[in-house]
This record gives sequence, structure tokens and C-alpha cells, in this order.
Amino acid sequence: MKRATLTLMVLCGAIFAGEDIEARFFASAMSLPVFSNPAPPSDDCAFADFLFENQLYEDGAGEYQKEAFLNRMSQGYDYASYQRALCLIRIRDFDGAAAVLDKLSYSALDREVSYRARLLRAIVEVARHNPHRAEFLLSTLLGNSPEFADEIHFWRGWIRLVQYDFDGALADFDAVCNTPERNPFYFSRAYGIKRWLDINLDKIPQKSPELARYLSGILPGAGQTYAGNLGAGLNSFVINGALGYLTLSELIKKNYIQGLTIFTMLWNRYYFGGMINSQIMAENFNRRQYNSAIALLMDTYLAPPDSSFLPPEKPKPPYADETPKFLNGASVMALALLNLYQKRITTQDAQECQFQIGCSQFSKLSFMRHNPLTALLMTSDRLQRCNPFAHKYYPADSTGHLVDKLWGP
Repeated sequence: MKRATLTLMVLCGAIFAGEDIEARFFASAMSLPVFSNPAPPSDDCAFADFLFENQLYEDGAGEYQKEAFLNRMSQGYDYASYQRALCLIRIRDFDGAAAVLDKLSYSALDREVSYRARLLRAIVEVARHNPHRAEFLLSTLLGNSPEFADEIHFWRGWIRLVQYDFDGALADFDAVCNTPERNPFYFSRAYGIKRWLDINLDKIPQKSPELARYLSGILPGAGQTYAGNLGAGLNSFVINGALGYLTLSELIKKNYIQGLTIFTMLWNRYYFGGMINSQIMAENFNRRQYNSAIALLMDTYLAPPDSSFLPPEKPKPPYADETPKFLNGASVMALALLNLYQKRITTQDAQECQFQIGCSQFSKLSFMRHNPLTALLMTSDRLQRCNPFAHKYYPADSTGHLVDKLWGP
């Protein structure tokens, strides 16, 4: 009964967990008053404060920068600089915010402001998807500001938690609970988190990636089924069964060249690709379960995330418009085959196209926007250009994929 209750709680948390647990943690942390400006307000920043209150953060950042310059060597500088960092965070300029907080951490007149700037600086690293750096900054801060040990341990515990370092997180939360002078805000939350992890961590559903891989090696599709994707498992079983039958039938007929060709070019690719995919599916399953549990803890012991700190939805690039502009019988048939290939065939192959967009999507757009003969020629041209030497002739994007000048991002 307890296990069923935990599973239900985790599944409910999954609705809100999202894919980016680091961004969710940052949004939850920034929803707390802990990271509000510790410096006393400055009358010189009245206009900048008006802009901030009206969510004109970009203009506010400029005004705070001007006031910080005019009020150097005063508490007005501390207030304006910290507020400028908050403005930059609001507009998701995390690099700029990190630079401002770095400077404020050693130039602030008030030790409290310096400490808060360093603490916020570490949390910003999580928003930059660099939790290891955030953990290092907090460990350094712990040595320099031992009087804030309970608070630093609390936030370092959370940062370790979003990295799935549960042993390290438990050690940090335990340190908060054992601090001689208990901070009511941090002690109650750390104790609750520690108790929850002690009781429920081993009950969170998990799949073994190694077992998933071995099962797919023994019986294609078994690993995907074990990882929770029955459709992918049946798909892998059918593809590998068909290719295995073709390979063995040719070898039995003593057509060794044909049999080895089918094995080398096709069956080998999908057999080992299925093993890799099953391992990835199990790892993704585990990550989703952990993210759901961590999101549940965030909602309970931090705060619901402030949506203004969550990353906005990525706009669709121009090439993502799949509105058909040229359709006939041949185009419809080609698009149906390409959809079948994308959903049932290429998903069983661990290889990934080196281009962005991939060749199959390029072909789909071609058949949507041109007559079948032109689309066929464009697809053939793209397949010829997608070769081991393509990286010499095409630029790469931030993910390492090659950009095609025709329909690149």
C-alpha cells in the first residue's frame, strides 16, 4: 500500500516535473524571499525601482547600472548592483548576472550583501546548466563564511539532489539538522527532506540500464519492453526478426555474400542499435522517476516555481512548418513511407543524422513543398551530401550538428 501511494505521488509529480529539473529548481529557489536584495533601498534608485516593479527589467538594468556607477563606495552601490543582477536574471541574461554578482561579491561594502551575492551567484550556475560549478562555489563559500553553514549546506544539498547525488545531498541536509544554532526555516525543511529520502528513496521505481541492454542482446525488443516501452519492443522484435530471417535464409542457401551483406549493412546496425536504445530508454525512465520525486520535494519544501523564471517555450524554426503546399498521390505515398520510417524504423537505430534537420525530415519538407520529381532529386542530392566528409563543407551549430543552408536552423 505504501509503495502504491509513493508511486501515485511520483506520477503526480511527473505532471509538473518537466524535462529540465535544473530550470525548475532555479525557478523554485528564486520564488523564495531568501534571494531578495539584502541592501537597504536607495532613494537614488527610485526610478529604477519603478521600472523593476513594472517588469521593465531591461530598462531597469540600465538604470541600476548608472546608479551603481554614480554611487560607488556607498550602500547605494550595493543595492543598485544587486538589483541589476536580479533584472538580468529576469531577462535570462545569466552570463551578465554572473559577471555583476562576481564583482559585487568582492566590492560590496556590507559583508551580508557580499555573502548574498556569492550565494545567488552559485544558484545562477544551476540556471546555466552547470551544477558542478555551483557545488564548487558553495563549497568555497562554506569555508569563507562558516557562520552561514546551515544555509549553505541546505542549498548545496539541493544542488546535489538535482545531480542525483543522493548520498551527498543526505549528508548536507543532515549537517543542517545537526547545526548547533538551528535556523527554523532551513532546519524544518532539511529534516523533512532527509526523512522523505530515508524512507522513500529505495522505493522509487527504477530500471537497470545494463539489464535492459543484455535483454535486448538475448531477445531483440525485450530490453525496450523491460524499460517500459512495449511498442518500441515489438517494433524492434519485428525488424530484427525480419532481418535475421533474411540473413539466415541466404546463408542456408550458401549465398554467403548476400547473407553477410544483409548482416553487415542492416541486421548488425539494428541489432546493436536496439541494445543501445534499450539502455537509453532505461536511463531516461530512471531520470524521469527521479525528476518527479525531486519536483515533488520542491513543491513541498521550497515553493511552486515562479513561471517568469522558467525557460520560455522554444519558438518553432522556419523550417518546422509542415503545412503541405504541394500534394498529389505520389507525394502522399512518399510522406506516408517517410512517416513510417521516422516512427518505426529509424527509432530502432542508435545512429543519428549528422545534419540539422535530418535527412528524413529534409525529404518530408521536399515532398510537401515541391512536385514529386523535384522532391526526389532533392532527397537524392541530400543523401549524397550526407557523407563522412560533409563536416569539411558545412558549419556546425551549438549541438554539433551540421547546418544545411537550404533548411537549416
